[in-house]
Amino acid sequence: MFAIATRKFRMMFRRFAIVICLPLGLAACGVAVEQTSQPRTSAPAASAQSDSASQTAASQTDTSVETALLAPSVTGSIDGLIDSVADADADADAEDTETTAIADDGADEAARLQVGVDEGVELPVAEVPAQATPAQATPAPAGPVTPQGDETDTILSADRAATEDAEAQQDTAEIVGNIIWNIESAQKGRAEAPADPVIPVGPDPSLASEALEAAFAMLARREQGLPEEGFLMPKKAPGIMRIALLVPTSGANNVLGSELQRGAELALFSLRNRQVELLVFDTAEKGARIAAREAVQAEADIIVGPLFSDAVVPARQVAANAGVPMLALSNNTEIADRGSWLLGYMPEQQVDLLLGHALTSGRNKVGIIAASDAFGQRLARHARKRLAQFGITPEDFVTLTPAQLADEDSLKAAVKTFTGYQPPEEEEDAPASFELPPPRFDAVLFAGSADFALRTAPVLAYYDADPERVLYLGNAQWNQRRILMEPSLQGGLFASRPTDRDDAFNALWSSAWDGRPGALARLSFDAMAMAAILTDQQRTEWNAALQSGSGFNGFSGAYRLLPGGGNQRAFEIREISGGVSTVLQPAPDKI
Repeated sequence: MFAIATRKFRMMFRRFAIVICLPLGLAACGVAVEQTSQPRTSAPAASAQSDSASQTAASQTDTSVETALLAPSVTGSIDGLIDSVADADADADAEDTETTAIADDGADEAARLQVGVDEGVELPVAEVPAQATPAQATPAPAGPVTPQGDETDTILSADRAATEDAEAQQDTAEIVGNIIWNIESAQKGRAEAPADPVIPVGPDPSLASEALEAAFAMLARREQGLPEEGFLMPKKAPGIMRIALLVPTSGANNVLGSELQRGAELALFSLRNRQVELLVFDTAEKGARIAAREAVQAEADIIVGPLFSDAVVPARQVAANAGVPMLALSNNTEIADRGSWLLGYMPEQQVDLLLGHALTSGRNKVGIIAASDAFGQRLARHARKRLAQFGITPEDFVTLTPAQLADEDSLKAAVKTFTGYQPPEEEEDAPASFELPPPRFDAVLFAGSADFALRTAPVLAYYDADPERVLYLGNAQWNQRRILMEPSLQGGLFASRPTDRDDAFNALWSSAWDGRPGALARLSFDAMAMAAILTDQQRTEWNAALQSGSGFNGFSGAYRLLPGGGNQRAFEIREISGGVSTVLQPAPDKI
């Protein structure tokens, strides 16, 4: 249960201390699980998965994970939170976090972040960074767990003392001794086994009223379209803001949901705002519509999520009917609508940035090579529309079907026509070296996934449209090692989310979780931080605050929410060279 033999003692003790807190009162650790069938995790190192909802209550903790080192909560903006985290991280002299090239984020960005996620592209499981394994504990009680008074204080005090011992690198025996002490303390606090029940004689007059109350509750849930079984959330206390996170905590995309949940929880721990509670609802098992209904039933003030387009639309309908604002994590501009906002990294904005760079550098002859799938056509349509606004028509535009991509001869024939390739004349007196004719294009935009670029770039280079003669333009899916190592893509450019705050976020993440965070974790962190800012404002002012003209600057970069439901984000341009990517044009820190 405690995995002592397979983990470092320091990480083991950190998690184990929270395991001890759970049966005594999750509220004292900053986490409360509402679903009776919900298994609980031993620490924030693993995300709780829920049939209905799991609640993380910041109002009940001052000792959450190791974020006690963080500065007090932000007072008005995400910028303040980021700065306070960075300052506290430097003062705490935390463990050195190994910083690697952005290429190491590659597969994780392509598999989890980019438009492929939202457009149904298969997620390569092998490319997703390993996640912490949830440690199962006893089932949660039917209702929020309350602290056990002085006993809880004793356990938390022991937790802090043991953590200091671990960080001072005490020997193994001392750590194990502290663990045993915690176990014994927990055992002492347990109530004695109840005596044999006394069976009453005659009818119990209270049973009739309890049965009536249960019947009325069942009828109320039926009228709202909710399942009859499940945990009923206790009434929200005055002055409390409940933020509902709608993500897939089960099913094929549970890894993505786990990352989003951990990012949101990390923000909650970092903010340490006693007015904020976090509830997590699974969009996979019962569907996004039911998850949204349960969030509304639980008195959620604002909803973060869902992730996928087909989940956002039904959930948004429920939220809109209840007057609950939604910060969806999707990046599909086609589903943007008033009353909710999309927080995802929009690929259309990446195309705008790349085309702008090409045109301003004098590369006006643009070719577009596109995949026939939804993602490829979405990018191609936007690129042609944007070029038309500048009075530019693509030199050529070709769409490649899966059949063409699968057949070598068909692919070569299509690319040869696209590039306008003319083979050199074979004459006996021709010089051994000759000058190639000028290329047909100044730049080529790849409207497709990373796999599409890997399939087509070598053929383009074969027909003399290589990146030494033509500027290759890609999207954020190019931020992965197999793209950076491809010889035919050296010299290519792609747009990426801002990376200037990666070191700070990675250090903050490693203080609470195992592994490396992905781009989705940054999104949910910023969404939570932005929603928490609203606690000090009147609800009638929320829309104006969210659509602030000055925008926000979080770990996901600078961004601004638009009245139509979309967003405007800052991106950087990176150049591929020698198997790595470097920043060619940094992202602005303000929109």
